[in-house]
Amino acid sequence: MTREFNMCSGTCKYKDINFTFIFNGEELQLVPPPDKRETILTEWLLTAIAPGAYTVRTSLTMDEPYLIGTCNETDSTFIFITRQGGHIGSQNFVLFVPLIAYIECRYNSVSIARMSFTSPVINCIHPVTKGFGCTLDRKDFTERGIFTVTTQSFNETTTVPQSFMVDDRPVSVNFSISSRLNIKIKLDEPPLILESAMNFEFDSTTDYHFIFRLWSVAKQFLQYLCYRKNIYLPEVTLYTSTDKGGYEKFATMHVLNEDGDDEPTTLKSGRYIKQMLLVGAEGKILSDIASGSLYLRHLPQTYRSGRTIDAARFIMITAAFEWEYRRNFPDGVPKTESQLKAETAVAHEIAESINNSKGKKRKIYKFLSRLVKSNSLESEIVHIGKVIDDIIGVFGKNLYRLNEEELSYSEMGKRLSSQRNHYAHGDLDQGFIGLSLPDLMYMEYIIYAIQLNHYGIDAKHIRCAINDLFHLNFALPS
Repeated sequence: MTREFNMCSGTCKYKDINFTFIFNGEELQLVPPPDKRETILTEWLLTAIAPGAYTVRTSLTMDEPYLIGTCNETDSTFIFITRQGGHIGSQNFVLFVPLIAYIECRYNSVSIARMSFTSPVINCIHPVTKGFGCTLDRKDFTERGIFTVTTQSFNETTTVPQSFMVDDRPVSVNFSISSRLNIKIKLDEPPLILESAMNFEFDSTTDYHFIFRLWSVAKQFLQYLCYRKNIYLPEVTLYTSTDKGGYEKFATMHVLNEDGDDEPTTLKSGRYIKQMLLVGAEGKILSDIASGSLYLRHLPQTYRSGRTIDAARFIMITAAFEWEYRRNFPDGVPKTESQLKAETAVAHEIAESINNSKGKKRKIYKFLSRLVKSNSLESEIVHIGKVIDDIIGVFGKNLYRLNEEELSYSEMGKRLSSQRNHYAHGDLDQGFIGLSLPDLMYMEYIIYAIQLNHYGIDAKHIRCAINDLFHLNFALPS
């Protein structure tokens, strides 16, 4: 749903020029003063090719991470987070600056120490139902319809902070629930409103591009917990630190192009991982998301698209598995002593062939040398089966039973390896290996099992997380 925004104007300095800005909530225009128009034209928009002769510059790009402006109408501060390296448009000396977000400040304090994210997804991941208790006397309820609802204290509904790193800077994360009493009750609003939040806290900063970076990490974290990319965080509440050691709300960051559907039906069915299953691991996951070491490229755009498998998605899921396998087992598949001796001997023979050959033969030998000690997808799947079968094997056995088959990690590895190679090498004449479809579905569970196990989450919680996320409907012991 598009946010209503009243157009505003003000002053904004860019490259030591005081521009007048015009902002409509999406597009930022910079209008130069009359005495700077010649400079804008000859030095910014044109390129001199000879004295008095100019040609149009191929591209004017934004080189600042953010611009700060003061609004004429409200005297408040606007921080425009730009798309660095993006093209700056121009028309009649007016510059059109590409933006990714903007921060609207209530007053001129522009140092940020806390971010609070809210959304329907967060209300589910840290359930708002934990924010209240109910007391019911059976007689009062049955005879008079009376029961008591009590909100829980902030301490009871706020999780223990977990630390993580983003670009070598420490950040902490916690979840909380706030309550609001709606005194002027409207027909479409409840009298008591509860809302969950995910909060990031850090050293006070005026690095607003870092603030946007934290927003990106938060969004990816929620995408990971929901196994889909269509998660939206259009607004973020920002806080400054106070002298008493607390925080004061003073600004809101609005992210552009964040309109979308959070899939309420999917949320209602419980297809997500709750925070209570990740206690103590939140910071580790966020650190790996920030560093790019947690594989997320295979996440589907929507729940529905995640149920559709094409060649590209097949390859991406197997790539996710191989990435996570190598992250967890950097030494590769465990091998017998005889296998290691054989590989060492072959590697030595190939090394001699490389030294004694030239040209194309030498390149071929070098290629073969890289294959000697490499692991196949099949061998990795067989090994991981020994590691995670006790954790999620029950899901795999049931999946294959529905297809009148038995779970075999070696057969699963052969099918997935063959089908992946058909797609990767363009073997379109090869028929689709039918059982590789349930193989791939089970591999999705395996990827999450590997990842969650990596973060030290116990087997019981891993099973609950996968059961919820993929809506497997298993009755697991509490």
